[in-house]
Amino acid sequence: MRLLSLSIVFLFGLTTVSAQEDGAALFNNVCVQCHGTKGEGKEEVKSPSIANLPIWYVTTQLSNFHDGKRGSDTAIDPHGAMMAAIAKALKPEQIKAVAAHVEKLPLVVPAKLAIEGADVTLGQELFYERCMECHRYNASGEMAFGSPPLVGRQGWYLVAQLTKFKNLHRGAAKGDEKGAKMVQMASLFIADEQTIKNVVGYILTLNPTPASAPLFK
Repeated sequence: MRLLSLSIVFLFGLTTVSAQEDGAALFNNVCVQCHGTKGEGKEEVKSPSIANLPIWYVTTQLSNFHDGKRGSDTAIDPHGAMMAAIAKALKPEQIKAVAAHVEKLPLVVPAKLAIEGADVTLGQELFYERCMECHRYNASGEMAFGSPPLVGRQGWYLVAQLTKFKNLHRGAAKGDEKGAKMVQMASLFIADEQTIKNVVGYILTLNPTPASAPLFK
């Protein structure tokens, strides 16, 4: 019921914004309800921080939701399904506009920078061996590989996404080439839940201090 209510709010907000209006207006009318005024995300509704994500990544993911590559199964990914419903109502020019606005938002450092029970040393080893090549040494992402910044994302969200990739609940749709790479990585090198905690625990240590958070491009 909570997800349904939020979907109605989203879609109502969308009807008040024309395709010609700027990204800030779209963000305020469509995204703020779940992702917050700063794009910081809200754990209570399982919405990630999206602040400062690059325009190419936001555009790709909204397009994936729009095209059914993400959020197509309500049973296994109800939050993704809600995003898919919103994305399907967006025109291409609206997707580009809101993505451009999201990129301009200052990075929001997660409030919790640790995962309970994580072995950060083991997580660092896995990150260096399997994640750094695409996501860069500081987890700031790399457009050439389609790899988003991991800093600024909440620990619970990173855990959830790695779990989805491992369980084929994300990245397994036809045509999602970048997602398929993550599915392969998770399937081959993520042994269990503890491994996920370890690598996410290390990623969280790469976040800047809130007072000095830079804009990653």
